[in-house]
Amino acid sequence: MSQKNIFTVIAAILFLQGIAFYFMGDQIMTQSFPDIMEPGHTALALLFELPAALCIAIGLITYANRTTPNVSWAFTVGSGAVLFVTLKHLLIDNIQVPIPAIAIQTLVALAFAYSWSLQKKV
Repeated sequence: MSQKNIFTVIAAILFLQGIAFYFMGDQIMTQSFPDIMEPGHTALALLFELPAALCIAIGLITYANRTTPNVSWAFTVGSGAVLFVTLKHLLIDNIQVPIPAIAIQTLVALAFAYSWSLQKKV
């Protein structure tokens, strides 16, 4: 099996795992911790969204790395996904996310986007 095929399989597994974590976090928490009270159950299910975004981001980066030397697009989309989940937790789920964390995630996403824009011009 070539390196390209190995990276493709790893990327697909990570992407599917991220989707499963996102949509099945509630079910995973119910099966893992059947005796947990409802507030704890909901909090754990919401926290599963961050590893989901990270799995999808790493899967995209792995896929991009196998096909092209320019992986800036994957870093941009991946860091944007992590920022989106953080903002969702802050604005919709009422989780107290530290403002410095949001600022750092925003700066990282913008830096990757800038790097991507430079690569597109070349």
